[in-house]
Amino acid sequence: MVCRILLVRHGRTSWNVQYRYQGRTDVPCDEEGLRQTDLAARRILAWSPTAVYSSPLVRARCLGEAVSSRSDLELLVDPRLTEMDFGRWEGLTVSQIEEAFGEQYRLWRSDPFGRTPPGGEDADSIRGRLEDFVASSGILEEERAVVVSHGYALRVLLGVLLRVRDLMVFWHFRMDNCSFTGVDVYGEFRMLNFANDRHHLMGNPLAPIGE
Repeated sequence: MVCRILLVRHGRTSWNVQYRYQGRTDVPCDEEGLRQTDLAARRILAWSPTAVYSSPLVRARCLGEAVSSRSDLELLVDPRLTEMDFGRWEGLTVSQIEEAFGEQYRLWRSDPFGRTPPGGEDADSIRGRLEDFVASSGILEEERAVVVSHGYALRVLLGVLLRVRDLMVFWHFRMDNCSFTGVDVYGEFRMLNFANDRHHLMGNPLAPIGE
């Protein structure tokens, strides 16, 4: 059996525009983010998914709800898919963090999977909950599964799915708002099929996925 897992980052928020760290803060999509969400949902529905999983945060959940409300699929909201907790950096812009935390922020940016924001969640905790999600959610038994989540969490999940221990390579993967990244699972073998697919946001809303 071949399982394709579609990793989808949530639509744009006003905090994305401001380069403000969101993390667990429940910031909704802005007007452009809602437009992106609608386009992404239309393309996902044309792909005929067999399961839809989502982070509980509203900026991600609204896309899962857009898919489930237009199909016979139940939206499977899973707290293990929520974003990293950025602790004292939540709500601050990049420039504010650089000014207040200087060297600590520079070191985290150079090693985001080996260091932890002050008061935030460490990478081992995030990896553990996402490994548990893959092992117990039933996602590997689906034919076409959609996971709507967040930039940091999705990079960790990509590493978990591909069984890569050094996650740093995924820090260099671009994951734009409402972009698609595809992983194919052939039993014990997993393969990255495509990354940061944005055709639905660029005038081709029903482009085939991964073809």
